[in-house]
Amino acid sequence: MLLLILTALALWLNLFLSPPQAGLAAEGLPMPLWGIITRALSGSPLIAVIVSFLLVLAISFLMVRFNTSIFFIPRRTFLPALLYLILYSVFPGEMILNPALPAALLILTGLWRMISSYRVNGMTFKFFDAALLISSGGLFYGGSVWFILLVFIGALVLRSPDARELTLAAVGAVLPWVVMYAAWYIAGESPGELTEIIGHNLFDQVPSFEWSRTLIILLIIVGLNFLPTLLYLVREMPTYKIRSRKTFELFIWMLAISALAFLFIPAVSAEMAALAALPVSFIMANQNVFTRRVIFTEILFWLMVAMLVVSRVWPS
Repeated sequence: MLLLILTALALWLNLFLSPPQAGLAAEGLPMPLWGIITRALSGSPLIAVIVSFLLVLAISFLMVRFNTSIFFIPRRTFLPALLYLILYSVFPGEMILNPALPAALLILTGLWRMISSYRVNGMTFKFFDAALLISSGGLFYGGSVWFILLVFIGALVLRSPDARELTLAAVGAVLPWVVMYAAWYIAGESPGELTEIIGHNLFDQVPSFEWSRTLIILLIIVGLNFLPTLLYLVREMPTYKIRSRKTFELFIWMLAISALAFLFIPAVSAEMAALAALPVSFIMANQNVFTRRVIFTEILFWLMVAMLVVSRVWPS
């Protein structure tokens, strides 16, 4: 835990020393709940940095608690959290006031709730809870709406199809938006304006981020770290316990949704790293904990850390 906190502090140190001015210039029409947060913090850059820092730490420690509870990586380890901190920091421009951070916290909690439904006798309301949580993430970050598909995929992967559970999941997915429209209308705002905001966040083109040379090299090294762990997972999955295997199946689906959204949805950009780093961190930790090729794994890991430092010192 101390190592995690020190790592996070080192990664955020520059932001704490010189907090950038928080503003809304980058997103003229934020999602409703995220708009409230950004407007409240736009005049307090240091508080905005602290909020972002605490959100990332909360996600990291929730990842550790998630594995301790479900035990899909059969070892108590803080490695998924450490890897998440490193992978999320690949895009330093998204380390402050990223709307995907609260969405990631809700989606991770929804996944945990959903996987805990495995082998529950009779009908369960956990898919309703998961859909409610994941859908609520969309009120912060529009791109997280696509992860509602995970709930229905999870219902098919974890349990035999039950029309009542699928119906409850659909109700849970719709409910946050019904409440949002009702609150918007009661506040005297136009529902058409809210529809325009949602459409903008789901489908409109967002400004592209700069692909610097150091960033491209860093991403290549991250890929070299990740691909062997993915191949290891595919090879070893048949030997895992059933719940562990189904959990990793959902992680692979989450990774696929993240990649497809980034490639084909114009409104999705580098902020998606907050979500995509979740399954990547778990998959990498699963192999790194049990690898027999320790030297090779450590070389790749420290090469990634070193390149992360280089990308901060020479960001061009």
